[in-house]
Amino acid sequence: MTWKRPLLVYPYAPEKKSEHLYGGLAIINPIGLEIVATAIRPAAEDLLLVDMRMEHRPLEDLIRRFRPDLVAVSMMWGRDDYADALIRSLPDDVTLVMGGLYATRQPEEMFEAYPGLDILALGYGDETMRRLVEAGSPEGLSGFWYRDRPTAFSPDQRASSSPPGRASRPGHTSGQPGAKAASATIVRNSAYLGRSIQNMHIDRSIRRYEYPWLTLKGDNIITSVGCPMLCAFCKWRENIFGEVQPWLGRSAEDVVEELAETDAPIVHLVDANFAADTTRVERICDLLIERDVRHLYACEIRVNPLYKSQRLVRKMEQAGFFMFMVGLESYQPHLLKAMRKGYTVKMARRAFEHLRQTKILTLGNFLIGNPGETEAEMLGIADYAADLGVDFISPNKIYAYESTDFEQWVLAQPGMQVVGRRRYVVSDAYGVDDLRRIQARIMMRFLRLHPPWIPYEKALAHPMVAKIGRERIRRAMLRSLWNHVADATFRRRALKRVSKRFRRTAKAAV
Repeated sequence: MTWKRPLLVYPYAPEKKSEHLYGGLAIINPIGLEIVATAIRPAAEDLLLVDMRMEHRPLEDLIRRFRPDLVAVSMMWGRDDYADALIRSLPDDVTLVMGGLYATRQPEEMFEAYPGLDILALGYGDETMRRLVEAGSPEGLSGFWYRDRPTAFSPDQRASSSPPGRASRPGHTSGQPGAKAASATIVRNSAYLGRSIQNMHIDRSIRRYEYPWLTLKGDNIITSVGCPMLCAFCKWRENIFGEVQPWLGRSAEDVVEELAETDAPIVHLVDANFAADTTRVERICDLLIERDVRHLYACEIRVNPLYKSQRLVRKMEQAGFFMFMVGLESYQPHLLKAMRKGYTVKMARRAFEHLRQTKILTLGNFLIGNPGETEAEMLGIADYAADLGVDFISPNKIYAYESTDFEQWVLAQPGMQVVGRRRYVVSDAYGVDDLRRIQARIMMRFLRLHPPWIPYEKALAHPMVAKIGRERIRRAMLRSLWNHVADATFRRRALKRVSKRFRRTAKAAV
């Protein structure tokens, strides 16, 4: 007997910061969990996917109505109090499976933290979970750790009570029907399946929520995995196991078929490097134009393909590409070389010459706090971005992943340190608070040089906006701006910054 009614849960709270893009302008649907749901749906009688960031009803009510025989939880971004409480409240009489990035990297912690956890799926869960649901047991399957107890297996194999003398999950008593033993031998099968792109075309009928972009309905899809670039500070080229992931792209035909299925006016392509294969990008654009698929697309893109081909940039605009998030990082040649960005300032200027001939909006991502970088040099980002014609900027504190060449290089520089959970790079001259202050100064300087009505007018002149409806997009942009300014958290942070600046000015005057 196999599981027939799986419930898939994204366990994070609505206010989880890592789940919101650019100050809450967009929320990313849990793509990995949706891919898993798409893969296992043919093997199930019914399936329910719940995103706790978007859900208004208590999970226990959904469980009571749906009556699942298996609950699968995606532990992507680590534990917090909300996720812990939710997972520990799950009923004992269903099989509990956990997977995701954090669970894969911290399996021992997961079994210790959650006594009710039956099975842990390592790596990418689509093919792994499909095999589990079809088999009805993790025994002999690659990529699973599981407790050696009846509740780890299919419904007909469950014991009616916990073994004598073993405590059940907190909040339950041993001897109850279906109660689980809190401890059991953990069987470890660490062999795992590699990354596949076969299940990335999501079945949207499983989705219960509308995910916003601006104040419109948005969608997010993945068309490739991996990244051939070698940026020193970045780990996008690695897979979930920390191994180098070769770039793999879905066919242009499959990508366009999925884009044609969504009714969201704004679609975010979440690839680490969407344009790694420019021939594929051109084919996608040709098909979108040929089929008259009307969406506004946003994607991460590198300088390299933008500077190489003006024709590609124009074709992407015609196909509906509306915003590029470009990793510019710095305007100082020696820092670009240290980061191994693979392009020069001259190439970046050429790329933006091509972009300025279109109505594609650009967001320039920059990194501050590099070894030897002065405050004046960091503030120069605003001048450089405005000169390029970047529409929005995001100056970010640089970070150094553990045990990387970049971390070793940073720590070899005089006065440099790596601090905190996010592993920010700081120096004797500039701590985290100093870098936050400089971030704010860069933003204010850029807004004076490149006021927001410039990208606003540019956006409304985009050819795909004309097809979708300029008034519709205009209202969405203005509503998004109002919602952002009216947000209580935004006002509180703004007041705090103004207060700090006032205190510094007063102190300097004394």
